[in-house]
Amino acid sequence: MYWSSATQHSDIFTILCFDAPDLCFDAPDASVFMDAVLSELRERARRIDDLCLRVLNVPGDLDWPHWVRSDIGPDAFAVHPVRTWQESLDRIGELAGDQLDPTECPWRIHVFGPIAGAPRGCADEDGAAIVLALQISHTLADGRGTAAICLGMFGEPTQDAPTRRTGPDSGRMQLMRWRLAAAGMVRLPVSVAVTAWLGLRWLAECRKAVRRGRVTGVPMAGGPWAMGVPLTELNRSPGPGRTLRVIVLDRGALPTGPSVTAVTLTAISYALDELLGPAHRRTAAVPVGLPPCPGSHNNYGNLPIDLYPETDAVGERMARIAGELTAIQQRVAIRTPVMVAGARAESALPAFLARWGLRRLETRATSDTVTGVTVVTSVNAESADLPMTGGRLDGALAGGRIRFAAGFPYLTEYMGLGHGVIGIGPVVAISVITSPDIVDADAYVDMLRRALDRVAAEGSPQP
Repeated sequence: MYWSSATQHSDIFTILCFDAPDLCFDAPDASVFMDAVLSELRERARRIDDLCLRVLNVPGDLDWPHWVRSDIGPDAFAVHPVRTWQESLDRIGELAGDQLDPTECPWRIHVFGPIAGAPRGCADEDGAAIVLALQISHTLADGRGTAAICLGMFGEPTQDAPTRRTGPDSGRMQLMRWRLAAAGMVRLPVSVAVTAWLGLRWLAECRKAVRRGRVTGVPMAGGPWAMGVPLTELNRSPGPGRTLRVIVLDRGALPTGPSVTAVTLTAISYALDELLGPAHRRTAAVPVGLPPCPGSHNNYGNLPIDLYPETDAVGERMARIAGELTAIQQRVAIRTPVMVAGARAESALPAFLARWGLRRLETRATSDTVTGVTVVTSVNAESADLPMTGGRLDGALAGGRIRFAAGFPYLTEYMGLGHGVIGIGPVVAISVITSPDIVDADAYVDMLRRALDRVAAEGSPQP
Protein backbone atom coordinates (compact mmCIF):
# COMPACT_ATOMS: atom_id res chain seq x y z
CA MET A 1 0.00 0.00 0.00
CA TYR A 2 2.90 2.38 0.69
CA TRP A 3 4.48 1.85 -2.71
CA SER A 4 1.10 2.03 -4.47
CA SER A 5 0.37 5.38 -2.81
CA ALA A 6 3.08 6.95 -4.98
CA THR A 7 0.76 6.67 -8.01
CA GLN A 8 -2.69 6.20 -6.42
CA HIS A 9 -4.02 8.47 -3.67
CA SER A 10 -5.35 6.05 -1.07
CA ASP A 11 -5.85 8.04 2.13
CA ILE A 12 -9.01 7.11 4.06
CA PHE A 13 -11.20 9.74 5.74
CA THR A 14 -13.34 8.97 8.77
CA ILE A 15 -15.62 11.67 10.20
CA LEU A 16 -16.61 11.77 13.85
CA CYS A 17 -19.28 14.31 14.80
CA PHE A 18 -19.59 15.37 18.47
CA ASP A 19 -21.89 17.70 20.34
CA ALA A 20 -20.36 21.03 21.37
CA PRO A 21 -22.24 21.55 24.66
CA ASP A 22 -23.28 25.05 25.72
CA LEU A 23 -21.14 26.70 23.09
CA CYS A 24 -22.16 29.69 21.00
CA PHE A 25 -20.35 30.57 17.81
CA ASP A 26 -19.57 34.12 18.89
CA ALA A 27 -18.87 33.35 22.53
CA PRO A 28 -15.60 34.85 23.83
CA ASP A 29 -14.50 31.46 25.16
CA ALA A 30 -15.00 29.61 21.84
CA SER A 31 -11.30 29.79 20.97
CA VAL A 32 -10.38 28.65 24.47
CA PHE A 33 -12.72 25.69 24.04
CA MET A 34 -11.09 24.72 20.72
CA ASP A 35 -7.62 24.93 22.30
CA ALA A 36 -8.83 22.51 24.96
CA VAL A 37 -10.16 20.18 22.25
CA LEU A 38 -6.76 20.12 20.51
CA SER A 39 -4.95 19.48 23.78
CA GLU A 40 -7.30 16.58 24.57
CA LEU A 41 -6.81 15.11 21.09
CA ARG A 42 -3.03 15.16 21.47
CA GLU A 43 -3.23 13.29 24.76
CA ARG A 44 -5.64 10.73 23.32
CA ALA A 45 -3.42 10.16 20.27
CA ARG A 46 -0.35 9.46 22.43
CA ARG A 47 -1.99 6.36 23.90
CA ILE A 48 -2.52 4.75 20.46
CA ASP A 49 0.49 2.69 19.35
CA ASP A 50 -0.29 2.96 15.63
CA LEU A 51 -0.36 6.76 15.84
CA CYS A 52 3.24 6.77 17.06
CA LEU A 53 4.65 5.22 13.87
CA ARG A 54 6.02 6.36 10.55
CA VAL A 55 7.60 4.65 7.55
CA LEU A 56 11.36 4.25 7.17
CA ASN A 57 12.49 3.78 3.55
CA VAL A 58 15.41 1.50 2.72
CA PRO A 59 17.81 2.69 -0.04
CA GLY A 60 17.49 0.82 -3.33
CA ASP A 61 14.51 -1.18 -1.99
CA LEU A 62 17.05 -3.68 -0.69
CA ASP A 63 14.68 -4.39 2.18
CA TRP A 64 11.02 -3.76 2.82
CA PRO A 65 10.05 -0.39 4.34
CA HIS A 66 10.03 -0.53 8.13
CA TRP A 67 7.85 1.01 10.82
CA VAL A 68 9.72 3.15 13.35
CA ARG A 69 8.61 5.01 16.44
CA SER A 70 7.89 8.68 15.93
CA ASP A 71 6.93 11.69 17.99
CA ILE A 72 3.49 13.22 17.39
CA GLY A 73 4.25 16.63 15.98
CA PRO A 74 2.08 19.73 15.70
CA ASP A 75 1.42 19.04 12.00
CA ALA A 76 -0.65 16.00 13.00
CA PHE A 77 -3.53 18.36 13.83
CA ALA A 78 -5.11 21.02 11.64
CA VAL A 79 -7.94 23.43 12.52
CA HIS A 80 -10.16 24.68 9.71
CA PRO A 81 -12.21 27.88 10.20
CA VAL A 82 -15.52 26.76 8.74
CA ARG A 83 -18.92 27.42 10.28
CA THR A 84 -21.34 24.98 8.63
CA TRP A 85 -21.63 21.24 8.07
CA GLN A 86 -21.66 21.63 4.30
CA GLU A 87 -18.51 23.77 4.39
CA SER A 88 -16.74 21.06 6.39
CA LEU A 89 -17.71 18.40 3.82
CA ASP A 90 -16.51 20.63 0.99
CA ARG A 91 -13.20 21.21 2.76
CA ILE A 92 -12.68 17.49 3.35
CA GLY A 93 -13.33 16.91 -0.34
CA GLU A 94 -10.50 19.32 -1.10
CA LEU A 95 -8.22 17.61 1.41
CA ALA A 96 -8.67 14.28 -0.39
CA GLY A 97 -6.27 15.54 -3.03
CA ASP A 98 -3.59 16.36 -0.45
CA GLN A 99 -2.12 12.95 0.30
CA LEU A 100 -0.11 12.31 3.44
CA ASP A 101 3.55 11.32 3.38
CA PRO A 102 3.84 8.21 5.59
CA THR A 103 7.58 8.84 6.06
CA GLU A 104 6.68 12.07 7.87
CA CYS A 105 3.33 11.24 9.51
CA PRO A 106 0.84 8.65 8.19
CA TRP A 107 -2.19 10.35 9.73
CA ARG A 108 -3.70 13.75 10.47
CA ILE A 109 -6.76 14.92 12.37
CA HIS A 110 -8.65 17.85 10.87
CA VAL A 111 -10.83 19.77 13.33
CA PHE A 112 -13.89 21.75 12.25
CA GLY A 113 -15.92 23.72 14.71
CA PRO A 114 -17.98 24.84 16.23
CA ILE A 115 -20.23 24.37 13.20
CA ALA A 116 -23.96 24.59 12.53
CA GLY A 117 -26.20 22.32 10.52
CA ALA A 118 -24.58 18.97 11.32
CA PRO A 119 -27.01 16.01 11.20
CA ARG A 120 -28.62 15.39 14.54
CA GLY A 121 -27.70 11.76 15.05
CA CYS A 122 -28.24 10.91 18.73
CA ALA A 123 -28.44 14.55 19.83
CA ASP A 124 -31.68 15.84 21.32
CA GLU A 125 -31.22 19.19 19.57
CA ASP A 126 -29.39 20.29 16.47
CA GLY A 127 -27.06 22.68 18.32
CA ALA A 128 -23.40 23.34 17.58
CA ALA A 129 -21.09 20.46 16.76
CA ILE A 130 -17.40 19.62 16.54
CA VAL A 131 -16.40 17.54 13.52
CA LEU A 132 -13.18 15.56 13.39
CA ALA A 133 -11.90 14.14 10.13
CA LEU A 134 -9.28 11.46 10.65
CA GLN A 135 -7.18 11.30 7.50
CA ILE A 136 -5.12 8.14 7.57
CA SER A 137 -2.78 6.62 5.02
CA HIS A 138 -3.88 3.19 3.84
CA THR A 139 -0.27 2.21 4.55
CA LEU A 140 -1.03 2.45 8.25
CA ALA A 141 -4.50 0.91 8.45
CA ASP A 142 -7.36 -0.68 6.56
CA GLY A 143 -10.99 -0.29 7.61
CA ARG A 144 -10.67 -2.51 10.66
CA GLY A 145 -7.47 -0.78 11.72
CA THR A 146 -9.04 2.66 11.37
CA ALA A 147 -12.02 1.54 13.46
CA ALA A 148 -9.64 0.21 16.13
CA ILE A 149 -7.80 3.55 16.24
CA CYS A 150 -11.07 5.44 16.68
CA LEU A 151 -12.16 3.03 19.41
CA GLY A 152 -8.82 3.46 21.14
CA MET A 153 -9.09 7.23 21.07
CA PHE A 154 -12.74 7.65 22.00
CA GLY A 155 -13.69 4.40 23.66
CA GLU A 156 -12.94 3.47 27.25
CA PRO A 157 -9.21 4.03 27.99
CA THR A 158 -7.15 0.85 28.30
CA GLN A 159 -4.40 2.44 30.38
CA ASP A 160 -4.26 4.89 33.25
CA ALA A 161 -2.08 7.54 31.61
CA PRO A 162 -0.70 8.33 28.19
CA THR A 163 2.71 6.92 27.41
CA ARG A 164 5.21 9.25 25.74
CA ARG A 165 7.23 7.61 22.98
CA THR A 166 10.32 9.20 21.52
CA GLY A 167 11.33 8.46 17.95
CA PRO A 168 14.93 8.26 16.70
CA ASP A 169 16.60 11.48 15.57
CA SER A 170 17.46 12.11 11.91
CA GLY A 171 21.06 10.86 12.31
CA ARG A 172 19.96 7.54 13.77
CA MET A 173 17.28 7.21 11.08
CA GLN A 174 19.89 7.51 8.31
CA LEU A 175 22.12 4.97 10.03
CA MET A 176 19.18 2.55 10.35
CA ARG A 177 18.34 2.94 6.65
CA TRP A 178 21.81 1.97 5.49
CA ARG A 179 22.16 -0.86 8.02
CA LEU A 180 18.87 -2.33 6.76
CA ALA A 181 20.04 -1.97 3.16
CA ALA A 182 23.31 -3.76 3.93
CA ALA A 183 21.50 -6.57 5.74
CA GLY A 184 19.08 -6.92 2.83
CA MET A 185 21.97 -7.21 0.38
CA VAL A 186 23.57 -9.97 2.48
CA ARG A 187 20.27 -11.90 2.65
CA LEU A 188 19.47 -11.47 -1.04
CA PRO A 189 20.81 -14.81 -2.44
CA VAL A 190 19.07 -16.79 0.27
CA SER A 191 15.83 -14.78 -0.13
CA VAL A 192 15.72 -15.48 -3.86
CA ALA A 193 16.24 -19.20 -3.34
CA VAL A 194 13.66 -19.42 -0.56
CA THR A 195 11.13 -17.45 -2.61
CA ALA A 196 11.58 -19.80 -5.58
CA TRP A 197 11.11 -22.87 -3.37
CA LEU A 198 8.04 -21.47 -1.57
CA GLY A 199 6.60 -20.30 -4.90
CA LEU A 200 6.79 -23.84 -6.21
CA ARG A 201 5.08 -25.11 -3.06
CA TRP A 202 2.31 -22.54 -3.57
CA LEU A 203 1.90 -23.62 -7.20
CA ALA A 204 1.61 -27.23 -6.07
CA GLU A 205 -1.14 -26.30 -3.59
CA CYS A 206 -2.98 -24.40 -6.35
CA ARG A 207 -2.89 -27.46 -8.59
CA LYS A 208 -4.21 -29.66 -5.79
CA ALA A 209 -7.08 -27.21 -5.16
CA VAL A 210 -7.96 -27.09 -8.86
CA ARG A 211 -8.00 -30.91 -9.07
CA ARG A 212 -10.30 -31.00 -6.06
CA GLY A 213 -12.55 -28.28 -7.49
CA ARG A 214 -11.95 -25.90 -4.59
CA VAL A 215 -11.69 -22.12 -4.69
CA THR A 216 -8.02 -21.16 -4.68
CA GLY A 217 -8.24 -17.84 -2.92
CA VAL A 218 -9.73 -14.34 -2.95
CA PRO A 219 -8.95 -11.26 -5.04
CA MET A 220 -6.06 -9.18 -3.74
CA ALA A 221 -6.73 -5.84 -2.06
CA GLY A 222 -6.31 -2.89 -4.37
CA GLY A 223 -6.95 -4.82 -7.59
CA PRO A 224 -10.29 -3.57 -8.92
CA TRP A 225 -9.55 -5.06 -12.37
CA ALA A 226 -9.11 -8.60 -11.03
CA MET A 227 -12.55 -9.91 -12.01
CA GLY A 228 -16.14 -8.87 -12.26
CA VAL A 229 -18.57 -7.03 -14.52
CA PRO A 230 -18.25 -4.72 -17.55
CA LEU A 231 -17.20 -1.12 -17.03
CA THR A 232 -19.91 1.51 -16.57
CA GLU A 233 -19.90 5.29 -16.66
CA LEU A 234 -18.96 5.15 -12.96
CA ASN A 235 -15.79 3.15 -13.63
CA ARG A 236 -13.48 5.83 -14.94
CA SER A 237 -11.01 8.30 -13.55
CA PRO A 238 -12.73 10.65 -11.08
CA GLY A 239 -10.18 13.41 -11.65
CA PRO A 240 -8.97 15.62 -8.80
CA GLY A 241 -12.34 16.82 -7.46
CA ARG A 242 -14.28 15.09 -4.68
CA THR A 243 -17.86 15.57 -3.49
CA LEU A 244 -18.95 14.17 -0.13
CA ARG A 245 -22.44 13.63 1.27
CA VAL A 246 -23.77 11.84 4.39
CA ILE A 247 -27.20 10.37 5.15
CA VAL A 248 -27.82 9.82 8.89
CA LEU A 249 -30.57 7.35 9.79
CA ASP A 250 -32.20 5.84 12.85
CA ARG A 251 -31.33 2.15 12.85
CA GLY A 252 -34.92 1.43 13.87
CA ALA A 253 -36.13 2.80 10.54
CA LEU A 254 -34.32 0.03 8.66
CA PRO A 255 -35.72 -3.50 8.15
CA THR A 256 -34.90 -5.92 10.95
CA GLY A 257 -33.32 -9.30 10.33
CA PRO A 258 -30.64 -8.75 7.68
CA SER A 259 -27.48 -6.89 8.64
CA VAL A 260 -27.25 -3.14 8.09
CA THR A 261 -24.66 -3.90 5.39
CA ALA A 262 -27.13 -6.11 3.50
CA VAL A 263 -29.92 -3.56 3.85
CA THR A 264 -27.68 -0.73 2.62
CA LEU A 265 -26.38 -2.79 -0.31
CA THR A 266 -29.98 -3.49 -1.29
CA ALA A 267 -30.82 0.22 -1.25
CA ILE A 268 -27.65 1.01 -3.23
CA SER A 269 -28.65 -1.60 -5.80
CA TYR A 270 -31.97 0.16 -6.45
CA ALA A 271 -30.26 3.57 -6.59
CA LEU A 272 -27.85 2.17 -9.18
CA ASP A 273 -30.78 0.75 -11.14
CA GLU A 274 -32.21 4.27 -11.36
CA LEU A 275 -28.83 5.84 -12.17
CA LEU A 276 -27.48 3.30 -14.67
CA GLY A 277 -30.60 1.58 -15.94
CA PRO A 278 -31.29 -2.17 -16.12
CA ALA A 279 -28.47 -4.69 -16.27
CA HIS A 280 -28.16 -8.45 -16.56
CA ARG A 281 -25.59 -8.52 -13.73
CA ARG A 282 -24.26 -5.84 -11.42
CA THR A 283 -21.86 -6.15 -8.50
CA ALA A 284 -20.43 -3.98 -5.74
CA ALA A 285 -16.87 -4.33 -4.47
CA VAL A 286 -16.99 -4.89 -0.71
CA PRO A 287 -13.74 -4.98 1.32
CA VAL A 288 -13.92 -8.07 3.52
CA GLY A 289 -11.45 -8.68 6.34
CA LEU A 290 -9.29 -11.76 5.95
CA PRO A 291 -8.05 -13.90 8.87
CA PRO A 292 -5.68 -11.93 11.14
CA CYS A 293 -2.07 -11.83 10.00
CA PRO A 294 0.49 -10.76 12.65
CA GLY A 295 2.20 -7.51 11.76
CA SER A 296 -0.12 -6.73 8.85
CA HIS A 297 -1.76 -3.30 8.73
CA ASN A 298 -3.82 -4.19 5.64
CA ASN A 299 -5.46 -7.58 5.59
CA TYR A 300 -8.53 -7.63 3.39
CA GLY A 301 -9.83 -8.55 -0.03
CA ASN A 302 -12.06 -6.54 -2.36
CA LEU A 303 -14.75 -9.11 -3.12
CA PRO A 304 -17.64 -8.80 -5.58
CA ILE A 305 -21.14 -8.95 -4.11
CA ASP A 306 -23.90 -9.59 -6.64
CA LEU A 307 -26.64 -6.94 -6.39
CA TYR A 308 -29.20 -9.10 -8.28
CA PRO A 309 -30.63 -6.40 -10.58
CA GLU A 310 -32.71 -9.04 -12.35
CA THR A 311 -34.81 -9.43 -9.17
CA ASP A 312 -37.18 -6.50 -8.54
CA ALA A 313 -38.82 -7.70 -5.30
CA VAL A 314 -37.16 -6.00 -2.31
CA GLY A 315 -37.45 -8.93 0.09
CA GLU A 316 -36.04 -11.46 -2.36
CA ARG A 317 -33.17 -9.21 -3.47
CA MET A 318 -32.24 -8.38 0.11
CA ALA A 319 -32.32 -12.04 1.15
CA ARG A 320 -30.03 -13.00 -1.73
CA ILE A 321 -27.55 -10.22 -0.95
CA ALA A 322 -27.55 -11.14 2.75
CA GLY A 323 -26.96 -14.80 1.90
CA GLU A 324 -24.05 -13.98 -0.37
CA LEU A 325 -22.44 -11.77 2.29
CA THR A 326 -22.71 -14.58 4.83
CA ALA A 327 -21.27 -17.15 2.44
CA ILE A 328 -18.28 -14.96 1.55
CA GLN A 329 -17.52 -14.14 5.18
CA GLN A 330 -17.58 -17.84 6.02
CA ARG A 331 -15.31 -18.65 3.08
CA VAL A 332 -12.62 -16.08 3.83
CA ALA A 333 -12.61 -16.98 7.54
CA ILE A 334 -10.84 -20.24 6.63
CA ARG A 335 -7.13 -20.09 5.88
CA THR A 336 -6.81 -22.62 3.10
CA PRO A 337 -3.51 -24.35 2.26
CA VAL A 338 -3.34 -22.17 -0.87
CA MET A 339 -3.63 -18.97 1.16
CA VAL A 340 -1.05 -20.14 3.73
CA ALA A 341 1.43 -21.18 1.04
CA GLY A 342 0.89 -17.93 -0.87
CA ALA A 343 1.44 -15.81 2.23
CA ARG A 344 4.67 -17.65 3.03
CA ALA A 345 5.98 -17.14 -0.50
CA GLU A 346 5.05 -13.46 -0.46
CA SER A 347 6.73 -12.87 2.91
CA ALA A 348 10.00 -14.30 1.57
CA LEU A 349 9.96 -12.22 -1.64
CA PRO A 350 12.91 -9.78 -1.87
CA ALA A 351 11.67 -6.20 -1.61
CA PHE A 352 13.18 -4.95 -4.86
CA LEU A 353 11.47 -7.75 -6.82
CA ALA A 354 8.12 -6.90 -5.24
CA ARG A 355 8.59 -3.21 -6.09
CA TRP A 356 9.59 -4.06 -9.67
CA GLY A 357 6.53 -6.27 -10.12
CA LEU A 358 4.23 -3.60 -8.69
CA ARG A 359 5.55 -0.99 -11.11
CA ARG A 360 4.96 -3.30 -14.08
CA LEU A 361 1.45 -4.08 -12.82
CA GLU A 362 0.58 -0.39 -12.43
CA THR A 363 1.79 0.50 -15.94
CA ARG A 364 -0.01 -2.38 -17.62
CA ALA A 365 -3.23 -2.54 -15.59
CA THR A 366 -6.04 -2.10 -18.13
CA SER A 367 -9.22 -4.11 -18.36
CA ASP A 368 -12.78 -4.07 -19.65
CA THR A 369 -14.15 -5.43 -16.37
CA VAL A 370 -14.14 -4.42 -12.70
CA THR A 371 -14.82 -6.17 -9.41
CA GLY A 372 -17.81 -3.87 -8.85
CA VAL A 373 -19.40 -0.76 -10.32
CA THR A 374 -19.05 0.88 -6.90
CA VAL A 375 -17.25 0.16 -3.64
CA VAL A 376 -19.06 -0.19 -0.31
CA THR A 377 -17.13 -0.27 2.98
CA SER A 378 -18.96 -1.15 6.18
CA VAL A 379 -18.02 -0.90 9.87
CA ASN A 380 -20.27 -1.97 12.73
CA ALA A 381 -19.35 -0.04 15.88
CA GLU A 382 -22.04 -1.39 18.20
CA SER A 383 -22.44 -0.12 21.74
CA ALA A 384 -20.63 -3.25 22.93
CA ASP A 385 -17.52 -1.95 21.17
CA LEU A 386 -18.12 1.73 21.91
CA PRO A 387 -19.18 1.69 25.58
CA MET A 388 -22.07 4.09 26.15
CA THR A 389 -23.29 5.18 29.56
CA GLY A 390 -26.59 7.00 29.78
CA GLY A 391 -26.54 7.63 26.05
CA ARG A 392 -23.00 9.05 26.15
CA LEU A 393 -19.87 7.58 24.67
CA ASP A 394 -17.28 6.98 27.38
CA GLY A 395 -14.34 9.26 26.71
CA ALA A 396 -16.37 11.48 24.35
CA LEU A 397 -14.68 14.63 23.12
CA ALA A 398 -14.66 17.57 25.57
CA GLY A 399 -17.69 16.13 27.34
CA GLY A 400 -19.84 16.15 24.21
CA ARG A 401 -21.35 12.85 23.16
CA ILE A 402 -20.80 11.44 19.71
CA ARG A 403 -23.60 11.97 17.21
CA PHE A 404 -22.43 9.69 14.39
CA ALA A 405 -19.42 8.51 12.43
CA ALA A 406 -19.03 8.35 8.64
CA GLY A 407 -16.34 6.80 6.48
CA PHE A 408 -15.21 7.57 2.94
CA PRO A 409 -13.25 5.03 0.86
CA TYR A 410 -10.71 6.30 -1.64
CA LEU A 411 -11.51 6.42 -5.35
CA THR A 412 -9.34 4.87 -8.05
CA GLU A 413 -8.91 5.11 -11.80
CA TYR A 414 -11.58 2.41 -12.06
CA MET A 415 -13.89 3.53 -9.25
CA GLY A 416 -15.65 6.89 -9.38
CA LEU A 417 -18.36 6.27 -6.77
CA GLY A 418 -17.86 4.97 -3.24
CA HIS A 419 -20.05 4.39 -0.19
CA GLY A 420 -19.35 4.00 3.51
CA VAL A 421 -21.62 2.49 6.16
CA ILE A 422 -20.91 3.00 9.88
CA GLY A 423 -23.27 2.16 12.72
CA ILE A 424 -22.87 3.45 16.28
CA GLY A 425 -25.61 2.47 18.71
CA PRO A 426 -28.99 3.53 17.27
CA VAL A 427 -27.51 5.61 14.44
CA VAL A 428 -26.37 4.52 10.97
CA ALA A 429 -24.50 6.89 8.67
CA ILE A 430 -24.36 6.15 4.94
CA SER A 431 -21.76 8.25 3.16
CA VAL A 432 -21.23 8.92 -0.52
CA ILE A 433 -17.99 10.03 -2.17
CA THR A 434 -17.75 10.80 -5.86
CA SER A 435 -16.51 13.47 -8.25
CA PRO A 436 -18.31 16.19 -10.20
CA ASP A 437 -16.84 14.51 -13.30
CA ILE A 438 -18.66 11.26 -12.48
CA VAL A 439 -22.13 12.02 -11.13
CA ASP A 440 -24.16 14.82 -9.52
CA ALA A 441 -23.83 13.87 -5.85
CA ASP A 442 -27.06 15.57 -4.73
CA ALA A 443 -29.08 13.91 -7.49
CA TYR A 444 -27.61 10.52 -6.61
CA VAL A 445 -28.26 11.03 -2.88
CA ASP A 446 -31.92 11.73 -3.73
CA MET A 447 -32.00 8.40 -5.59
CA LEU A 448 -30.41 6.66 -2.61
CA ARG A 449 -32.93 8.20 -0.20
CA ARG A 450 -35.81 7.01 -2.38
CA ALA A 451 -34.24 3.55 -2.47
CA LEU A 452 -33.85 3.51 1.32
CA ASP A 453 -37.51 4.50 1.73
CA ARG A 454 -38.55 1.67 -0.61
CA VAL A 455 -36.42 -0.89 1.20
CA ALA A 456 -37.79 0.27 4.57
CA ALA A 457 -41.39 0.07 3.30
CA GLU A 458 -41.21 -3.18 1.34
CA GLY A 459 -38.41 -5.00 3.13
CA SER A 460 -39.74 -4.84 6.69
CA PRO A 461 -41.63 -7.92 7.90
CA GLN A 462 -45.39 -7.49 7.83
CA PRO A 463 -47.29 -7.72 11.20
